[in-house]
Amino acid sequence: MLNIMSYFVFHLEKGTNGVVRDADLLDQFKEYKQAKQYARDKRAELDVKDAAEVKIIFEENEELAKQKLMQNRDAPILREWEK
Repeated sequence: MLNIMSYFVFHLEKGTNGVVRDADLLDQFKEYKQAKQYARDKRAELDVKDAAEVKIIFEENEELAKQKLMQNRDAPILREWEK
């Protein structure tokens, strides 16, 4: 069986420390262009002070996408010339 990858748009709730607390699926798209426009529209609806974000992720299914978003990733290492 062939798994078809999709673009998932999630609404992320972050804690005070920046770690993702919750990820709610908003919609799913087969084409990036549609997902991008949808995410832009949703971001425009959010309050600037809100600790929430709208993210697009390309994955095989909703569960894998949510797992990736919930992972705590280390901040990138800054090089001396990037400071």
